[in-house]
Amino acid sequence: MNLNELRAERADTFSAAEKLINTAKQSGKDLVGAELTQYNASIARMKELDTLIARCEQVGASTSARNSGGFVPVAGGPVASVRHTDSGAGLSLKHLLAQANMEQREQVEGLVNYLSGRSFRAGADLTPGGDGGYVIPSFIVPALERNYAAFAPVASVARLWGTDTGADTVFPVLSDSENAVQLDPAAATGADDVVTGDAPPTSLTGPTLKAWKVSSKPVFVNRELFTDGSVDIISEVIGALLARIIRFENLKYTKGNGTTEAEGFLTNATAYTIAHGSTLDLDVALDLAYSVPALYRPQGVYQMTDTTAKYLRKLKTGLSGDKRQLWADADATKGTPATLHGYPVVINNDMDDVAADGTFAAKNPLAFGDYKRFVVRQAENNQPFAYRYSVPAKDGSAVILFRRSDSKLLVPTAISKLAVAAS
Repeated sequence: MNLNELRAERADTFSAAEKLINTAKQSGKDLVGAELTQYNASIARMKELDTLIARCEQVGASTSARNSGGFVPVAGGPVASVRHTDSGAGLSLKHLLAQANMEQREQVEGLVNYLSGRSFRAGADLTPGGDGGYVIPSFIVPALERNYAAFAPVASVARLWGTDTGADTVFPVLSDSENAVQLDPAAATGADDVVTGDAPPTSLTGPTLKAWKVSSKPVFVNRELFTDGSVDIISEVIGALLARIIRFENLKYTKGNGTTEAEGFLTNATAYTIAHGSTLDLDVALDLAYSVPALYRPQGVYQMTDTTAKYLRKLKTGLSGDKRQLWADADATKGTPATLHGYPVVINNDMDDVAADGTFAAKNPLAFGDYKRFVVRQAENNQPFAYRYSVPAKDGSAVILFRRSDSKLLVPTAISKLAVAAS
């Protein structure tokens, strides 16, 4: 599909969603049942179309810039549809509104009206009989999340799996260790007596992923703040609550037990154990990488805290008089991350620290592996729900966000964690 066709489909999809909302407004009810399912499907499709449109626009902008000798946007930067020029400033609803199209403006204004108590859904409450909450518009969430990218290091390298709902579902896994076999070309079924077309020896199975519900916990906002404040007040409230959720998610993606919460990659990663009293050094880091099977090393990534990274950055090659480091700092001008032994380094402050002398107790200060074998399930396409409910005793309102997700390490040997033997 070309850009015009994508835009046309998006307009039609938006119109369908808008019609559902208008019908609900006229009846004084919230969306439920089939209408809510249809609305969520429309929002999810608009999110997909926004991504495709942004890519097409970026290609067009790149071509135009090359023809004119101008600046070419770097892939992976801010959303292509947001021409954000304030150096160092985060993306906010005000910035989004400045560059949004008509449909996107209506979405932002709908969110502001809801949280300010000026829309038909302003009476939402958290009781079973309440009229529900408000889906944060699909094009807003990725933009706001970029402001808190440092809080989500695991998700930045994991395999993300978005689902329309949060129902328990099995993620299909095909064995990486199974080998092919040679078949007899004369066999009637095209298979020999080891592999038959009627009874394959292996099948697609995998872990069941749930959708653990994470709450930002409510924040009280007095009436005057919403009444007298600008749209950026809404942005600050939503952003702060979303940051709470992102930080909590990353902690669970790192250390979660996988039974009553999401599974952290450290929980079932393969332990690479060194002797008690040992210290972390460049050789240990390299040994950790080579403890991961060759199949998973090409996509390998180190994860560690700021404290551990600071310690490793001070280590030199070890050769007499050689002050060179095997650590390479990130280069923002090229968009390249820091590397150790040639592998990217991701800072994850939910991991354990090493001491100032490089020692560590029964902890996991360093991990290495292919995090695409660690899947993060993002239920309801990772869109948070906002709820606003009155707090009349304090002449204001409470705002709260919810989002659902889960995570599993599909292949324990794909990631190794550094551990120390018991004394």
